[in-house]
Amino acid sequence: MRRSIRASSSLARPYRDLVWLAYLTLPPSIGEERRLVLAHRLAAAVLARHAARDQLALRRALLRSALHRLILPWSGRLARMEAVPAVTRGADVAFTEELNALRPAARAAYALLRLEGRPEAEVRAILDGARVPNPRAALDAVADLEARFGEAAATMFRPATDPTLARCYARPLDRRIRLGVPVVALSCVLTAAASLPLLGDTPRVAGAARPPAGPRAVSAPPGAWRAGTDLDLATWEARGSLTGDRALIMRALRAWGRDDGQVLYAGRLDGTTVVLIRHGEQVARYTETGGTGALTAFPAPRAKPDGASPLKLVTTAQGSRYLLPPWVREVSAAPLTGAAPNWRRVGAQGGVTAPVKALRGKTCWQGPVLRLRAPEIAHGMPYTMLDFGRLSLANAYYQPPPPAEINRYGPYELDTLPDGFTVWKALACAVELPQGELEAATAWEFWSGGLPEGARGRWVCLRTTEATGGSTVRGVLFSTAGGRTSATPTGTRANSWDCSRLRRDVVSGVWWRAPSGKGYYVAAGSRRVIRITVDGRAVGGTYAVSRKRDPALAAVNELGEKVEVLR
Repeated sequence: MRRSIRASSSLARPYRDLVWLAYLTLPPSIGEERRLVLAHRLAAAVLARHAARDQLALRRALLRSALHRLILPWSGRLARMEAVPAVTRGADVAFTEELNALRPAARAAYALLRLEGRPEAEVRAILDGARVPNPRAALDAVADLEARFGEAAATMFRPATDPTLARCYARPLDRRIRLGVPVVALSCVLTAAASLPLLGDTPRVAGAARPPAGPRAVSAPPGAWRAGTDLDLATWEARGSLTGDRALIMRALRAWGRDDGQVLYAGRLDGTTVVLIRHGEQVARYTETGGTGALTAFPAPRAKPDGASPLKLVTTAQGSRYLLPPWVREVSAAPLTGAAPNWRRVGAQGGVTAPVKALRGKTCWQGPVLRLRAPEIAHGMPYTMLDFGRLSLANAYYQPPPPAEINRYGPYELDTLPDGFTVWKALACAVELPQGELEAATAWEFWSGGLPEGARGRWVCLRTTEATGGSTVRGVLFSTAGGRTSATPTGTRANSWDCSRLRRDVVSGVWWRAPSGKGYYVAAGSRRVIRITVDGRAVGGTYAVSRKRDPALAAVNELGEKVEVLR
């Protein structure tokens, strides 16, 4: 028997808003039923504990629980009740898929902004109180999402499923028993949820028996990544020869100050004992060498089914070893040296690579670059990643200048165009090694052509995006004359859409010294820039001689729109 339950007709508005907030914040990878039930359970627990607190405090408490607690593996087969959303709107499915691809903090920001209608300043305060590392990045991610769906996205689109409108089904326990349980109120969802082992720390009531204290570790079952479409770290099975060493795992958890965590790796490599543990949006790497333990925490890499990053386990004089996503089958590596990549196959055993040499010049960082292939995932084509020295690697891309066409699928991988590798090799000597945990880095060569006195120029916009949501763009003009190439920085901007699919037009200008020693102010724009002016005078898009001061630079694109200047 089945019956629909409309929460909006029987429950107070604060509860419904908390259900929405919890539902959108929880990871889609745990499954629709589990996400729905757990959202109601979290909302009910927060209201039971903090009913006397104000609405902002309620939301901070709920987000701290939804964002920072560990969700344990659960099959759902022993539950007596199945709960599913009663309505799915097909018109909003594409929007919902992209919303679900955002980080949890960004999905929470969307719920607060659009479903509750709260101002940005209030949303930032709630996220900050919930210990979100970068609330501004979460808000920017929502703005980026809505920009992709047009100006009316904030009012036209909503999540395709409504967690406050549920349908319950009786679920038989075995073939001999057929249960027909009539559902008469939403409390059936909450009652069914009470028996499910969903959280590592279950909400408690006064006088209830407490579970044994102490840290707990869990792991995903082998092959868990094949069971769903959200290939995030929650689907990585534990690997390494020491995953059964409970004392080691407990030392790692205590060093991190956590009560629980998902074990990704535990083993001994090149004389070092290494443990990788995930908790929410962070991954910690715990190492022991000579009886001394050390722990470093990093932002968890974002789930990217067609380009997931390995995780660095250890670096020694022999090179770095990486823990591969369980679906990766082939790995090659190349340093950022030479005229073209010199790929060599990298062996792997038990999901861990052989050492990959990390070269470092006097003034240049040299990778390595990894090329990975996962034949069972998406298109199965190889993808390239750069090691910037942190836990995860950054997807590395290149976009060539005109007359090359814009690839509608996005920038090119480094192994597809020879110029891409040479540009990245030049960037490695022109900019400092980026800091922080990066998830993507794109070298966009937006202009190439002649410079004064017979020199040749290549203008590159380097865009790096961080795992926590921030971004940085750097402009670099490479000029070649007499067989010698020099690099001139031409501007930096943080947390913008520049040099991305959301803002493809760019113009930049800089004082440049020619081989004769004479100074010129040079300016250039990307392919859709049709007019550049320096001090109000059109210069044709290449260069202009100007006075010894920074002139006023402006540009418009073929649509007549003003183009932002990268300074």
